Amino acid sequence: MNTSVQPRIEESSGSVTIFPLQQLVYAALILGGVTAGAELLNTIPWAHGDISIMWPSTGLMVGMLLCVPQRQWPAFIALGTVIDFAANLMPPLHAPVWLALSASGCNVVEVTVAAWLLRPALAPGRYMARASQLVALLIYGVFVAPGVASLCYATCLSFLVHFKPFWQIVPEWFPGDALGITIMTPLYLSLRSRAPFSKRPWYEAAGLFFLLIVVSVGVFWQTSLPLLFAILPVLLLVEVRLGMAGAALGLLAVSTIGGFLTSRGHGPIGLTVLTPSPRTLMLQVFAFVSMLLVYIAEVVRAARARLELNLRASEQRFRLLAEGSSDIITLANLNREVVYVSPSATTLLGWDRRSAGLFERGAMVHPDDQASLEKLYTDCLAGKARNILEFRGRKRDGGYLWLEANLVLHCDPETSDAAGFINVVRDISGRKAHEEELNKALNVAENRAITDAVTGIANRRRLDEYIEREWQRAQTAHTKISVLMIDVDHFKHYNDRYGHLAGDRCLREVTGAIASVVQRPTDFVGRYGGEEFVVVLPDTDLAGAWHIGEKIRRAVELEQIPHEGNPHRVVTVSIGCATTEPSGTAQSVQLLESADAAMYQAKEAGRNCVRLAN
Repeated sequence: MNTSVQPRIEESSGSVTIFPLQQLVYAALILGGVTAGAELLNTIPWAHGDISIMWPSTGLMVGMLLCVPQRQWPAFIALGTVIDFAANLMPPLHAPVWLALSASGCNVVEVTVAAWLLRPALAPGRYMARASQLVALLIYGVFVAPGVASLCYATCLSFLVHFKPFWQIVPEWFPGDALGITIMTPLYLSLRSRAPFSKRPWYEAAGLFFLLIVVSVGVFWQTSLPLLFAILPVLLLVEVRLGMAGAALGLLAVSTIGGFLTSRGHGPIGLTVLTPSPRTLMLQVFAFVSMLLVYIAEVVRAARARLELNLRASEQRFRLLAEGSSDIITLANLNREVVYVSPSATTLLGWDRRSAGLFERGAMVHPDDQASLEKLYTDCLAGKARNILEFRGRKRDGGYLWLEANLVLHCDPETSDAAGFINVVRDISGRKAHEEELNKALNVAENRAITDAVTGIANRRRLDEYIEREWQRAQTAHTKISVLMIDVDHFKHYNDRYGHLAGDRCLREVTGAIASVVQRPTDFVGRYGGEEFVVVLPDTDLAGAWHIGEKIRRAVELEQIPHEGNPHRVVTVSIGCATTEPSGTAQSVQLLESADAAMYQAKEAGRNCVRLAN
């Protein structure tokens, strides 16, 4: 069918831009031709008082109404009514005017009911390709609309003339109209689509229809073998290759050929049924069953095609996202064999896409991070929810780049079994550099918080923390701990004579002398405050502590730092020494107090000496 038949309708602000006069002319020609063909097909059954084989014009009208706006329905319904009324008056029917009016009015009811009920499912631009549409067609187009129309027709005849019972009139109308809607409505909608025959070449479509016609003629011409089943494979082949339009057109061809030959006494139906009416009814049942099989096959095929299309679209979206992302995205099977690597691998690492996937097996991972990578895959395969790893990936130039892997286990959608790994790898070198700078800043801040600004050794805060920790350790291990309290002699006079800057230099030199003596990793030197220093000596008895104190005293004296305010003419120190084995409720502050008391004893003894606590 020429696609120019499709009404070009544009709705804007509730108005139609093109008046459907040209469409009505096309519709009149098509309806007239189909109606004439239907009369020719049903001539012999009518001559024998038999029921109609098929009345396709109602199905065609339903299809037309579904393709135009509802405001144009009255024009199309009026056109169909006029053509139907004229066909009833003309040969071969020669129906009386009242009967022609009744039949035309019932056709109007049937077409309107079918179009109104089918419009939500078979809207313009859509044709039967979904199960819901097939169900809607069966319910509204096969049963409801023809049923209502046949009841109306039987009611009219029962009131106007009583030559037949009510229940005999309904079968004369219902099967033919139901078959017509079943075939013609999907056919019209399918032919109006952009690709009515699934974009197959014209010669393939022509060849398939020729084959179907030949098989149908051969089956319905002979009367010796029940070969109706031979038509179904060909019908299904037409449906598979040509889609809904081919299936509906094929059903129309089979029904037309079968009806024409069966009404003339040919065909395998005559093997079991001798009278005309049952033969026609059996042909209609065969056509209806064939329609069901073919349309169900089309629905299944269309659903599979949509699934494949969605799958391709999903894969295309994945590739667009993966290839447009700055992250490296890899897809690997359970053996960690990479089947896809995004182009960012080349951008970040310098390797080509095929080689860049080798880091899945650790070949491009820093040796120190390979064990962590193996654990990452093990945890992911075990079902761990969060699988993130920071590691160093080797670049093509030999350098390393900090990366973050986010590993996800993906499953087979059909079996739900684990199928492979999706790994999203992100460049975090900038973040790592920022973290390193932040850690450096934190270390500097922390060191400043526990370091004396003048001497560079530990301050009072750090001293308190250290001596408390060592006190607890000595109490647990039942070992001794010693403390030296050191004071620079006559330091106030030094500051007054040489100034505070010189005093700071003096303290730094004293600190250096102390540090040159205290060299064990466990020993601790800290500034207690002012010109006082503390040395903590874990695991040291009193004699050992006195020996260290004496070495410190001499080391300071040997520095020969000039001090005119000191009787010794150089800077000297006084040292108090205290030792204990922590036990009971004793506290570290008591040890410091003892060392401080011993230091004052050293001062009273003339300074520049070491005294032991009582």
